[in-house]
Amino acid sequence: MEGLSSTATFDVKIHNTNWLEPGEGLFQSSQCFVQMFCNATRLVTGARAPRGHQARYVNLGGIAFFAKEEPMLVRWKRGAQRSISCGFDIDQIASRATVEWNWPGFDWASALVIRNDHIAAMLRRVAAETVMPGFASSLQIETLLLGVAFELRRQFSGESAPEAIAAGKLSRAQLETLRAIAVDTPGEAPTIADLAEAIGMGGRKLAIRYRATTGQTLRSFLAESRLERARLLLPDQRLLIKQVAFDCGFKSSAAFAAAFHRSTGQTPQAFRGALLPN
Repeated sequence: MEGLSSTATFDVKIHNTNWLEPGEGLFQSSQCFVQMFCNATRLVTGARAPRGHQARYVNLGGIAFFAKEEPMLVRWKRGAQRSISCGFDIDQIASRATVEWNWPGFDWASALVIRNDHIAAMLRRVAAETVMPGFASSLQIETLLLGVAFELRRQFSGESAPEAIAAGKLSRAQLETLRAIAVDTPGEAPTIADLAEAIGMGGRKLAIRYRATTGQTLRSFLAESRLERARLLLPDQRLLIKQVAFDCGFKSSAAFAAAFHRSTGQTPQAFRGALLPN
C-alpha cells in the first residue's frame, strides 16, 4: 500500500497491486465508494450481484462508483495496477456543509465506467494529500470528496460541469489525466488508443488537440513519460536498473540507458548515485 488516510467520515487507500494469478470476489462497502484505476491496463471487471439473472461484467477502466451496501462481483486478471480507493460517508460530510444529501437515480453499469476529468483531477489531489499530508490534511480530503460527490451527482443527473476550454484544445484536467495514465502505467507505454479511450475521444482527434494544446506530439509525450516514470523509480535502491528498465517498457537495460542518457545527460546509475547522501 502506497498511502492510507482514515477518519470517521472517510477511508482512502492508494494501492500498488500486483496480482500473480487471476481471481474473483464479492465486494460490498458500508459507505459510498469511488475507485480510480491510474494506469491504462484493463485488469478489473465488475458486475452487479445478480438477482436470479446472469451477471453482466463491464471493464472497470478509469473511475467506478459503488453505492453504499451494494454488492458487486469483481474479477481481476494477472498484472500490476495502481488505484485510488475512497470510501466516504456522504451523509455526514454533507451535513457538516448543511446539505441534506440524496443521490439521483442512475444506471449501475454506467456508474462503473465513469469518464469525468473533474472527478479524476480531484481524486489525484486526494491521492497526493494521502501520500504526502499537508496542513489540515483530513479537512482537505473531506472537502475534495464532497466535491467528488457533487460532480458524481451532476453526472448522474445528466448535467454538465461548466469549463472554459479553447476551441480545438484540451482542458487542464484532460492533460492531467493523460499524464497520470502515461506515467503510472507499468511496462509498455499505453497506446494512443488507450489514452483516447480514457478521456472519451477518438485517437486522431486526441493527437490533433494534444499537439494544438502543447506543441508536442503524443508519441513524443509517451516516450518522455517512460523516462519520467524511470526518474520516479530510480531513487528506490531496492530496484535493479534492469527492473526499472523493464517496468518502464524498455526491452533491455542498454536501450534504457541510451534513452535515459539522451534525455538527461546522465546514465541511470549516475542519476541514482547523485541522489545518495554524501
